[in-house]
Amino acid sequence: MENYQTNKIIYPELKQYLEDLETLRNFDFKDSEIENIYNKFHDLALTIPVLGAKFLHDKINGKKLYRVRLKKQISDREDKSLIQTFSYPPPNVCNSNGRANIKQKSVFYCTDKPYPAIMECNPEVGDEGYLGIWEINASRNLHYICCLPENLPFRNDWYEYGTYHHNFLIQKQKELNNEELHYKVALRKLITEKFMNEKFPYSVSSMLANEYLYFNPADILMYPSAKTFQDYTNFAIHPNAVNNHLVCTKVIRFKVIEDFGTYLRLSLKSTGHLINDRFNWKKFTDEDGKELGFERNVEQ
Repeated sequence: MENYQTNKIIYPELKQYLEDLETLRNFDFKDSEIENIYNKFHDLALTIPVLGAKFLHDKINGKKLYRVRLKKQISDREDKSLIQTFSYPPPNVCNSNGRANIKQKSVFYCTDKPYPAIMECNPEVGDEGYLGIWEINASRNLHYICCLPENLPFRNDWYEYGTYHHNFLIQKQKELNNEELHYKVALRKLITEKFMNEKFPYSVSSMLANEYLYFNPADILMYPSAKTFQDYTNFAIHPNAVNNHLVCTKVIRFKVIEDFGTYLRLSLKSTGHLINDRFNWKKFTDEDGKELGFERNVEQ
């Protein structure tokens, strides 16, 4: 699978193309190899579109991102004194597809707020985990792919990105070739739906993410958090971009006490502050909670 070609696409009649996208939307890729998924996508959608732009590093630097790894998902061979343990997992432990990675390929999953980062990990009562707080500290502009729909809830801090890219596509396509507008809008809709609604094994979304992050220059892929009904945004980041442009500032150790369906009761155990590149673990404080937006309404 190589970088996308810029050859002119010959589209069928719009009715046929929409039927092809519907076939793709409902196609059962169970047990399909990644190459077969890629080929079927191209057979029906005809292209993998570019859906992004660049974050200017002087504007995005300082932005906090939140990543969780559950204790039960951390291998006994991983060292919890290392920052890397709370970063992206090694490829050899990625034994199945995620929404934005194919098996044996690692990405750094994170969210724009602490609580959805925990929810995205599907924790169970009794689970312990580590909430890492990371900051963007980029030395260059970062390429991103926007897989956000155009109608996110206003509560989502990134809703303007979905609206902007939808409207920009319409405006630009009208300037270039208005006849292809409905094709491009329909394909973008399919892709944003897959990143929000596709079920395991995430055949299409994982293939697309792999193409965007590993075969093209995208550093970050953004898509809505299905666990929070799109109120927050998830990010999948290429490991090299993490190594070069993200900094871990602290890690919070927590335990899930109760699950009320729409929210969790947590016991926040301790905070690992990085001092001279070493974790200095201290008891979790109310100030730590305020920084994360967590309310202390139960005994810790």
